[in-house]
Formats: sequence, structure tokens, C-alpha cells
Amino acid sequence: MVQKLVLRNEVVKVKGRVKVITIKKDEFEKFLQLRKLRILNKEYEALMPPLDGLQKNTIDVNGLAILVQQYMYIVTTNNSVGSSPSPAQMVLMTTSGSNISLSYASNISQNSQGVTLFMQVLEENNTYTFQYFYVGFDTTNSSYSTSQLELYVSAWAYTFNAGGVPYAIYTDLVRIAYTSASFTKSSDSYLFIVWLIEFQSIPPYLVYFTPILNNPLTVIQYTGAGYGGGWYGTGSSVYFNNGSCNFSCGGNCPSSALQAFITYVNNNSAVLEFPAQAPLNRGVSSLEALLCSKSVINNLATITGSTSATLTPPVSGATFYVAIATITVTYQGS
Repeated sequence: MVQKLVLRNEVVKVKGRVKVITIKKDEFEKFLQLRKLRILNKEYEALMPPLDGLQKNTIDVNGLAILVQQYMYIVTTNNSVGSSPSPAQMVLMTTSGSNISLSYASNISQNSQGVTLFMQVLEENNTYTFQYFYVGFDTTNSSYSTSQLELYVSAWAYTFNAGGVPYAIYTDLVRIAYTSASFTKSSDSYLFIVWLIEFQSIPPYLVYFTPILNNPLTVIQYTGAGYGGGWYGTGSSVYFNNGSCNFSCGGNCPSSALQAFITYVNNNSAVLEFPAQAPLNRGVSSLEALLCSKSVINNLATITGSTSATLTPPVSGATFYVAIATITVTYQGS
């Protein structure tokens, strides 16, 4: 008999907020502000537009599902999907029917178009929040009116060549958010779009399952094959207590690495499911399961975490599959 049980059904909230600003050209020098951002306990400074007044956007849940699927594929297989895509792109749909694409740039400059990116990682109450500030800009003499804005992003991870040297592997560039936006840029004004995407309140054992977006600070997760495996031990596993083993992360209980998975969209959520097999060869009334994960992230930290549950098989003594770490990624906003 095959029976699906759920060890954990978690929610990672993905939110987006955006605003559009047009300024006169002579206001450029005093418009950008120096802001302090944090990567855990490290501070750095970024030159950004004001962040007040950000409005909710719509998270593209279909694009988010693609991003999650491709990210988990590259971290579990060590194979790339995209070929060095841009970290970000904004597409402005104009009322004339043409599109204007703002591609990634390392800094904001005059008489140019682009998107810069700044990142912040916060830890509070033993949970993590990953924030990505995308700043689109058009400081050219162009003029147009828009009806909608779209944000495209890519995620990445580190794998290793035969000599043990790390190199980046990527997802495709996918649309993650969009918003209706009716405004006009004139030839004597500059345009700025501030877009914040954040993955909120992530417990340590879910960091491994959260896409890290391509960023200039090289905050990037190393790949690995199962908890304790791979070059750096990045990965996740589930342990099953048979009553005569060391029931702990890295212990000698029967275990299964989380590698095969499925993704789908359900009720405005992107759902990621990892199944792990637990054969029961004798009658039992319950089964203890322990989910362990370890994320080794360049320029950030090594983050480990675990969570456990006691499962009750519907049929005593059956052989069944346990759905481990059903992670539901949802969004808030219109």
C-alpha cells in the first residue's frame, strides 16, 4: 500500500512592493540617498532613491513556481538551467504598444537606462528575511507613457568543476512580479522605479528551500547531495526513528536525501513537495521523522536547522511514502 503523509506543511511568504518616481533633471544630484543595508551583522552603504510610499504589486505565482522548480533543480542536480542570465530586468509596457526593457547595470548614471540591485539579509527571532531592492532608472531624453511594469529575476547557486573550483549555475530569467502603472516620462525628467521583493520569516530548516536571487554581493548557496554530503555538506535529509538508532541530524537512523520533487500552482501559491520513502516492515502505530537541512552560503553563513513530527500511519504495518517538507510559497498583495 502507498499512503501519503505530511511531515511539515510550511509557508514562506513572498511579498513585493513598488513605486514610480519622476524628477526634474536638475534634482538628480540631491535625489539619491545613501542608505545603510545589512547582510546579517555586516553593514554596507547603497545609493538609492527614497523607500517611503512603496505600494503592493502582484506576485506572478506562475513565474514564482518556475523559479522555485528551477532553483531546486540546480541545487539538487548541480546542473544549470539558464546560461548566465542577467540578475534582473524591468519591462515597461507603453500605451503606444511597444515595450521598453531596462537591463541590469552596476550603477545609476546619467543618460542611461538600467536596473541596479541591492540586497539585505535580516535575522530576527531565529528566522531569516531575504530582501532584494531593484532600482530601475531612465535618465535619457526619451519620453513615453506606460500602462504596466514587470520585474524579471534569476536565481543561482555554486557548483564545482573537476578541480574543485566553484562556479555559478543559474535559473532562467523569469517574471516574478507585475503592477499596473500609468505615468508619463517626459524628455526633461528622469524616471526611477523602486521594487522590493522579499522572502519573509524563514526558519533555518527552510533556508535551503528558498531561492537565492542572483545578486552583485555574491550571496550564493553551494550545492550538495544530501545532508552531510556534497562538497560542503549543503542539502537536506529526513531521518526515521526505528527505535534502535541515534535519532539526530547526522545520526545512524534510516534516512533519505531530499532530491526528487514536484512543483505546482494551487490557490495563488507555488507549492514544492519532496517525497521521502519510509518502508515499515512490521506493525507500528506511529513513526518519528526528523527533517534536517544545511545551507552553506557564500558571503553569508552556514545555516542549519531541523524540525520533527510523529506520523500515524492509517494502516498499521503498511509500506508507505511520507511527503516530507511540503513547502507552500505564498504571496501577499494585489
